[in-house]
Amino acid sequence: MKRLFVCIIAAIVITLPLVGCDKGELGDGLTEYTIAAVLDGENRTVSATMSVDYVNDTECDLTELAFHLYGNAYREGAAVSPISATDISVAYPNGLSYGHLTVSSVTDAGGTALSFVVDENDVLTVAISTLEPTKRTTVVIKFELALAEVRHRLGYYDGKFNLGNWYPVLCQFEGGEWDKHPYYASGDPFDSAVANYNVRLEYPADLVAASTGGEGAGGVLEACARSVRDFAICVGSFKTKSVTEDGVKITWYSESGDDYTQVAKDALSTYNELFGEYPYSTLAVVKTAFLNGGMEYPGLVYVSDALNDEMTKEVVAHEIAHQWWYAVVGNDQVDEAWLDEGLTEYATTIFYEKNESYGIKKSDRIADSLTAYMLYCELYVGNRSQTAMDKCVGDYANNLEYTYMTYVKGQLLFDCLRTLIGDEAFFDGLRYYYDTYKFCVATKADLIGAFEQFTAYNLTSYVDSWVNGTALLYSVN
Repeated sequence: MKRLFVCIIAAIVITLPLVGCDKGELGDGLTEYTIAAVLDGENRTVSATMSVDYVNDTECDLTELAFHLYGNAYREGAAVSPISATDISVAYPNGLSYGHLTVSSVTDAGGTALSFVVDENDVLTVAISTLEPTKRTTVVIKFELALAEVRHRLGYYDGKFNLGNWYPVLCQFEGGEWDKHPYYASGDPFDSAVANYNVRLEYPADLVAASTGGEGAGGVLEACARSVRDFAICVGSFKTKSVTEDGVKITWYSESGDDYTQVAKDALSTYNELFGEYPYSTLAVVKTAFLNGGMEYPGLVYVSDALNDEMTKEVVAHEIAHQWWYAVVGNDQVDEAWLDEGLTEYATTIFYEKNESYGIKKSDRIADSLTAYMLYCELYVGNRSQTAMDKCVGDYANNLEYTYMTYVKGQLLFDCLRTLIGDEAFFDGLRYYYDTYKFCVATKADLIGAFEQFTAYNLTSYVDSWVNGTALLYSVN
């Protein structure tokens, strides 16, 4: 996600071991989601049946499956709201509105009912017969989603339907248990494994549907997407413009009829060359109602309809960079948010460095980040624990702290690392990181190990000093 602090300094003052994972061919052996859904535009609801053919890729016998119900976090009285108190007025221009995700039944493949519970963090836990490692089982979930009127990942506003994180999605299994974290307001609190998706959505025929797996026609979206972490959809009265770059169909969706396909082409081409090949056949860039700058999903990104021209270009470049750093190479966005956001913010700076026609210099962006970060520390930081980057996103004091620790400090970390080891080792390391951990969930140790393949430096203590807040920043080129 691109969180916008257009004038960073002014805003502060005003506000006061290398082991890759082998996934084989694209989509081989993965969990399969099959979703049949109907969007009722008048009532702003989605009725759906979802079949999940789950493969136990853990090392444990499982007796239950756990699913995040992110859509239920928008309900009245939710234990944790997905929108911070400071963003309420921007998110709900027409006043507070609520939505929900209600599960009506869960069965096995044969139709036998399975017992289930939904906890206060909006996690659905389903009891299953003991499932051994490498074995598969199928559960079928029927649910109804009611959309809040809100400018957010999931919601309806001004004729546009944003369906991000809209269906029950499997939690990650970590440390012998399901990670049942809530939908925190800060950051992008999602941590998903790749899976295959087969999705059919019926929607009002006078609208246009963009998705992770392609575009709908005549009121029906039928899409297949393999090896993706999420499946997102946007529906609205969009005009479209499509171009092809490096064999990828890029489509710009906008109600206003403007056109930012050139930025998207330049971004895709630049990142393909520097990091590795984009693995999907389509890329949808959708200008839609969203309170922040933008939001990333595999094969589909949001760009806020509230941005000016310059910021629209930056957000397009930023969110497309997330296709490499989040969509393909995943990470735990709850506990290591800097890993994708810091790297993506720096990739955006590299985009401008490699595309001089946009008139934005790398040196200026880094200098602005350094100045802003130092001023932020002077005004707000009382001790070094407040500059730690290894926090759960729910533990940051506010969105300002989250933004400075993940985006701003994250960018500075990667630029200083590049200065330390040199351009050749830095870009070789990123290409190795991408190639080794594509379709996996990578960690800080994986990133460090990738760079250490190309330099004699032991980088663990260096990176750790940044992450744990003990590093002293210095001037950068």
